[in-house]
Parts: sequence; C-alpha cells; structure tokens
Amino acid sequence: MLKILTVIYFMIILCSGNLSFANDGYEIIVKVNNEIISNHDIEKEKGYLSALNPKILDIPENEFKDIAKKSLIREIIKEKELSKYYDMDYRAPELIQITKSLYTRLNMNSEEEFKMYLENYNLDINDVFRKLSVESNWNTLIYQKYNEQVVIDKEKIKKKLELEASNNKEEKFFLLSEILFSAKNKEEFDDNYKKINETINNTGFESAATIYSLSDTAKFAGDIGWVSKNDISENIYKQISTLEVNEFTKPFKIATGFLIISVRDIKIEEKKNNLEEQYNKIVSKETNRQLNQYSTIYFKKIEKQSFINEN
Repeated sequence: MLKILTVIYFMIILCSGNLSFANDGYEIIVKVNNEIISNHDIEKEKGYLSALNPKILDIPENEFKDIAKKSLIREIIKEKELSKYYDMDYRAPELIQITKSLYTRLNMNSEEEFKMYLENYNLDINDVFRKLSVESNWNTLIYQKYNEQVVIDKEKIKKKLELEASNNKEEKFFLLSEILFSAKNKEEFDDNYKKINETINNTGFESAATIYSLSDTAKFAGDIGWVSKNDISENIYKQISTLEVNEFTKPFKIATGFLIISVRDIKIEEKKNNLEEQYNKIVSKETNRQLNQYSTIYFKKIEKQSFINEN
C-alpha cells in the first residue's frame, strides 16, 4: 500500500513539475528512445547550426526548427549507438585539432576568436566539443566497421595519373555543393525533387541543401569544396563536366539515394607533377566517399530500430 501511495505521490509531483515547465514555456517536442528534445533544446541547436552556417538564418522559421529537430534526433541516435562501443570523452585532446579545422573553415585564426564568435549564439566551446566528439567517434566506428570493405582500384588511379601527366599541363577544378535525398518510390521521388527544385529557384541551392540534404555537408549548406576531375568518381564528373558556373545537375542515383551537384565556380591551374601527392589525395577522398556511404546506410539501419515519438 505504501508503494502505491509513493507512486501516486510521485506522479502528482511529476504532473506539478510539468505544469511548472508549461508556465516557464517548456515544451517536450520529441521523445527519442529514453531521451527528450524540448523547445529549449531546439533553440540551442538552432544557435549551433547558425554558428556553423549563418546563411541558415535566411530559411523560414518553421523549416529552421525542423532542421534543428532532425539534427538533434540524429545526434541522440548516434550517441546511443556509440555508447555500446566507447566511453565518450568530450574533452579528448584530438578535439582541439578538429575544432581548429572547424573555425579555420569559418575564417577564424584562433580558439579565442572562435569562443568570442560562439558567444553571439549563446554557445560555449564545450557545446562544440560535445558535438564534435559524437561526430568524431561516429567516424571512428564507421571506419572500424567498414574499412575492410572499401574497394579502390589503385593501379587504375596510378595509370590514369601518369597518362594525364604526360598529356595535360593544366588541370580543371570545380567548386561543388551537393544535395543528397532519398525516395522509396517514384511518387516520393517526384514530390521530394519538386520541393527541392522550388527551394533552389526561390532561395538558392545552399538553402535547399541545408533543408533537404541527408549528407553531413548539409550543416555547411552542402559545401564539398574544390575538387579536380581525379578527385571524384567518373559518374559524378560525367554529370558536371558540361555545366557552367551556378548550374546544377538533375538527380542521379548513387548507393545511398539521389544526388544533385551544383557547380559554384570553375578554375584552371597549372598541373602539379607530384604524382604521389595526387595519388594519396585521390585514394583518401575515394576512401572517405565510400565510408560516407556506409555511414548513411548504417545510420538508416539504427534509426529504424529507434523509438521516435513526436508530440
């Protein structure tokens, strides 16, 4: 009897707490496994995403909130999976270098400058360390699980580089962005592509990538960076080779879904003769490309096994 009364008393306290939360503007938006995402969590995530990509602020508020919610859902699912394999260290030394890569990408020169920048978004460096720790450990997990399944024709790459070195003295580079999306059937494909295309036409490719892309590059408005012909697959090069600046491909099928590539800029440079450096760069990019595909496949698998309840 005492146990029953205790449970009832606890429920009364819990309900009172919920009323207090409601009065404070607290609202549970999503339950993911055993964790909750509140409206306050979403506001903080919006700050983080804005810090990474200030252009995201141009997106309509309801779409921005949805992006932040999905970002938090992915993070919680990943973190739970990682807890099966690692003791998460949110202050690991390697995070310093990863953070440096991040603020360098944002055109900052020091961690102190980055800390001051984060204050504009009500964030501190520990918030960033935590998120980068999840991503870093996730990448490690994917590498450990799938590295032996990466297949690269290294001899083909070497022969191709040697042939091009003897025939060409100039090299063409493309500044690319991407949108990766999925579809279960033709109807869903048509619907998703229509929405993406309308967003591209109305607010630009970067906005569409931020809203709709399933790739990790969505946090950076789909930015891939500068690549040469040798850095990308023959299929992707075939899709972009005839495009002019600010044009983009139609969706084409890859292992993890459908890809749209935008050419933001093009430049031609004198070809470097350091074949070993070029070879290592190509192998590294192709390895990362394949591991990214495995990452998407693995995440979709554990996402299906997760409990997600939206209020």
